[in-house]
Amino acid sequence: MGSEVPAEALAELAALLGSEEVVYVIGGSTGLALRGAELGRPPRDLDVYVDEEDVGDVHRLLRPYALDVPESSVTERYRSTLSHYRIAGAMVELVGGFRVSARESVYKTEVREVLHPGCDLIGLEGTGLPVVPLGHELIFNLLRERLDRAEIAGKLIAASPEKHVPKLRLLLDRNRLAPEIGEWALRLAEAAAPGTREERS
Repeated sequence: MGSEVPAEALAELAALLGSEEVVYVIGGSTGLALRGAELGRPPRDLDVYVDEEDVGDVHRLLRPYALDVPESSVTERYRSTLSHYRIAGAMVELVGGFRVSARESVYKTEVREVLHPGCDLIGLEGTGLPVVPLGHELIFNLLRERLDRAEIAGKLIAASPEKHVPKLRLLLDRNRLAPEIGEWALRLAEAAAPGTREERS
């Protein structure tokens, strides 16, 4: 792994959620670190994405570790249902129905329909962890203006474009993104070419 990941917490989380086959994906800095990305420091928390309708079931499974209860969180840029847990010493944030509105774009996480089917199973101590597609990290970090993280995701996509670019294009097509965001994402993934915008429209 590039940056140290909370291995014990990840294993325990996978066991808890795997007991009822919950549909979830791991994202954020932990997800990137699991892919071997060098982030400069260990992940500070563990982000778990689920669809809105699955928040209650996941919270029930994680209740012994809960620091609060799921609550709607709405800011100028983000909308989600959030709750927090302490598992094996690591802070875990459960994010349900995540939606970003920024830079004349709207991006939403569709876990059951898109992110989980397109996830990468990354092995850790014998457990396959569902890690969010790199296209999510690229788009999300462009929208929140974290170019450093977007560039990391772009380089990882470019390392295996045949695997990751189709998933990126799917996310670009399913979300209402400003044309320049889509073009920027494709450039960072080294997949942009003249006429790209027209080909997607």
